[in-house]
Parts: sequence; C-alpha cells; structure tokens
Amino acid sequence: MNQTLLETKALTINVGEKVLLREINLSFFQTGLVAVLGENGAGKSTLLKEIYHHSPSSAKWKWNQGKKKLAYLGHELGFYSSLSLEENLDYFAKLDEKAPDLEKQTKILEAFRLQKRIWDPIHTFSRGMKQKAAILRVLLSSADIILFDEPYTGLDADSSKIFTELLNLESKSRLILIVLHSIPEGLQCTSQLKMEKGGVFVTHLT
Repeated sequence: MNQTLLETKALTINVGEKVLLREINLSFFQTGLVAVLGENGAGKSTLLKEIYHHSPSSAKWKWNQGKKKLAYLGHELGFYSSLSLEENLDYFAKLDEKAPDLEKQTKILEAFRLQKRIWDPIHTFSRGMKQKAAILRVLLSSADIILFDEPYTGLDADSSKIFTELLNLESKSRLILIVLHSIPEGLQCTSQLKMEKGGVFVTHLT
C-alpha cells in the first residue's frame, strides 16, 4: 500500500516581499511521479528548493515514516568539470555512503550512450551529455525522494524518450517530483501540482 511519506499544512513561501505560495496543504506518497506545472515565476523551482533545503529540519514539514534521503537536480548540474565522469560518479557514490549499483550504472550509461566517454573530463562534454550525466548521477543515488527541476533541458528526442522510460521505472520504487513546462509523451504521472495565483491545485491521476 502506498502510504503518505511527507506532508505540510498551511505552508506559506515568500521570496522577498512577494508571496509565491500562501497557506498550501500538500502530501506526498512514498512512491510515484508528481509533475509540478505552472507559468514562469509561479514558484515551481522555489517549492522544490523548499522541500530539499527545509523539509528535513523545519517544523512546517512532517515525515510520517521518519526522515528520508533527498536528491536534487536543478539548473546547476553540480559536477567537477576537470574530473572524468567516472571520477565524479565515484565521488558522489562515496558521499551517498552506499555502494553503487554498477549493473544499473552500466545500463543507464549504455542507454544514454555515455559508456565510451566515462573517462573523459566533464568539461569536454556537450550540453546534452552533461545533462544526461547529471541525470545518471541522481538516479544512481539511494535517495528516497528525487527532485528534478526541468531535467529535459538539453536532451534530444531519443534521450528524452529514454529518460521518460527511466522515470516511469524509478517512480515505482521511490517518489519523484519533476518541474515541467508540459508533460512529455509517455510520462506516467501519478499526480499533478499546478501552481498559479499563490496556490497549488492538485490532481490525482491514479
């Protein structure tokens, strides 16, 4: 049974003097794929940052099954550009404090056609390759909740399709929140958060 993992009640988020979200109530299940939608400036990225930075310690957030591990991928990809992809993955695996799933790593590397570039420095990668490498890094983490902020940016059609398939698979075992301008074809969202006029409107799809 998919139980509630994280929730907040009457949460207000301000940026400077502007109120982005006012007294919203949200709850998230332990697995699923939640699309976060809305116009630019509606607070989509701010909501993800609020969850990532404040939910582990703020009394505004309640963890119903004990605090869980989060991973976040925003517009900054977070790599050491002078290091190779392999060196970066090894470094982040040590921070994760859990042995990496090498079989899973190999499958995603091959799917994204990065296996032949694994020993090349990140700074030699194209924008799309860097995005795929960053997605790989996050998917290999042991996080219970993954927060993606517009992760399709820079991906070509083939890579986008592969990423959609990966998201559909990963959402069966953990919670994924993903900021999108629109929902890509084939993406199996379990719910949508549409943000507008200081509020969040929730639609449960499954």
